[in-house]
Amino acid sequence: MSLLSVRDLSVSIAAGKPVDGVSFDIAPGATFALLGESGCGKSMTALALMRLLPETARIAGGSVRFGDTELTQVPERAMRGLRGGGMAMIFQEPGTSLNPVMTVGRQIEEAIELHGGKGKAVELLDAVGIPDAARRVREYPFQLSGGMKQRAMIAMALAGDPQLLIADEPTTALDVTIQAQVLDVLRDLQRERGMAMLLISHDLGVVARMADHVGVMYAGQLVEVAPREGFFSAPAHPYSRALFAALPDAARRGGELASIPGSVPPLATRFSGCRFAERCAEVLPACREAPPAWRDLGEGQRVRCIRVEAEKSAPATRRAEEGALAAAEPLLTVADLAVHFPIRRGILQRTVGHVRAVDGVSLDLPAGRTLALVGESGCGKTTAGKALLHLIPPTAGSVRFAGRAIADLAARDMQMVFQDPYGSLNPRLRIGEIIAEGMRALAVPGDHGARIGELLVQVGLAAEMAGRWPHEFSGGQRQRIAIARALAVNPKLLVLDEPTSALDVSVQAQILNLLRELQARLGLAYLFITHNIAVVDYIAHEVAVMYLGRIVERGQVQEVLRAPRHPYTQALLSAVPRVDAQGQERLVLQGDMPSPANPPTGCHFHPRCPRATAECAASYPQETRLSATHGVRCVLAGAA
Repeated sequence: MSLLSVRDLSVSIAAGKPVDGVSFDIAPGATFALLGESGCGKSMTALALMRLLPETARIAGGSVRFGDTELTQVPERAMRGLRGGGMAMIFQEPGTSLNPVMTVGRQIEEAIELHGGKGKAVELLDAVGIPDAARRVREYPFQLSGGMKQRAMIAMALAGDPQLLIADEPTTALDVTIQAQVLDVLRDLQRERGMAMLLISHDLGVVARMADHVGVMYAGQLVEVAPREGFFSAPAHPYSRALFAALPDAARRGGELASIPGSVPPLATRFSGCRFAERCAEVLPACREAPPAWRDLGEGQRVRCIRVEAEKSAPATRRAEEGALAAAEPLLTVADLAVHFPIRRGILQRTVGHVRAVDGVSLDLPAGRTLALVGESGCGKTTAGKALLHLIPPTAGSVRFAGRAIADLAARDMQMVFQDPYGSLNPRLRIGEIIAEGMRALAVPGDHGARIGELLVQVGLAAEMAGRWPHEFSGGQRQRIAIARALAVNPKLLVLDEPTSALDVSVQAQILNLLRELQARLGLAYLFITHNIAVVDYIAHEVAVMYLGRIVERGQVQEVLRAPRHPYTQALLSAVPRVDAQGQERLVLQGDMPSPANPPTGCHFHPRCPRATAECAASYPQETRLSATHGVRCVLAGAA
């Protein structure tokens, strides 16, 4: 029996059909995951189910039955009663979904009153795992961390005791540890309440952890539907296999990721055959002639593909062995780097304390190598990266590049690629002007016009694109432009701040391939700032794990990721959603990172550490060397 039954659902807007003939069922207590790249129609499908489509969109056909109610036919007044009561939705960005001028508790109480729910705001916040709920209920959204805001959104959605919860990318912007907490909260609540869930995600690891059934969506249509076990053991559609092949992991170290060429077709595209044909590496002439029919592969797995019988197998991966560690002198040497921001209060703005964003970081980076700096948001990674370039003045410590103090260097030797390429590109300048800006400012010799064309080709774009504006490019293309701008002044080191965090897995693969190719060709060194462990496993040579302004573990990738010795590193790795981790025991990291303005005594991690002892609170541990390259700051590091 289905709680929600969707049949041939179509949504029309002026440009075309973002949803075109979608059908699926969700049983009570089950989770159905919609998987696919941005622009495939996942979120529009969810909005159509809730009858929350934008004014320019309308349901053009099909049926949506919730229990015994046909949602496409009920009047808006009746639909208001179902929203929040029968069905509730968690939106992708809690920061824009919560009212900034109302306390969190009042917003939850408003939902309880509207939908006649049971319980109180404090009880709901406690149910979703927010510590000290009695205090948090009186706070405003800006006083909560990202993970707490997302859990507050879940509490608000649960206020009406819904039978179906729609979760639209509920963990996209969260660190892996907070993501693990939110996913555990959702799963526990689902079991306790017998609630069904529609999970929208582009993260295969999250889907593997949460879903019972999976629907892969492309260009407005479902192209594959399968139970979780069948899908992850043998994805059948070429698009599904391409998504798996684009995942970075240790098995693909040294090799090229199988990125999907092109992008999801625009809404106005008129299709004559398979919608994926133009991007498919396995396309046949017949694929372009007529839309493929559904094919039943047994055990609940169905696929839209004409050649699937011969191709149904798990995606193959190329395995490349890691080369030996280069015995070169460090290009970058950082010793005891600190960045402390003063806390000022009173009329005279006297300094009453400091935010210790970076508190004694030391690291080395050889030429032509990649050092990954990993940790949760707020640990100081980005601040450290900016301090290396003196974009933020360091409070203490030294930074030497090729043996020289950073103050003696030309600005062109080190460049930064920022997390948000759209925010870092001037919207009032054309692409060619953006790239040329650095060359002019630093008086780089040569023909700048010709150099711009060469750089665009070097990063996989066309030279004639120099005359376009930033808004005319996709997210992946804008990131390529940001890389071209950094390369324009011939640097030896790039600081890459979360360069793939906002990208789909297929576009992420293209950027990682580009960075690997540029490093091999130009001998670039990378300081790669990220919280994505899979990306680290693929691209990095060394890893430094950062917590509350300090490095707690560092070493080669195989040392840190295969045999982590610090409990914080172990928790980070345990929290990573993996497509092959069914039944694997996980170490769940509770709580949020303490404030860098008031760090705990002793080891900063001990209040959250499941193995902490009295010794951990007494003093900050010295580094224990486990090998020539592997060091850990933990009193238990020497234990087996």
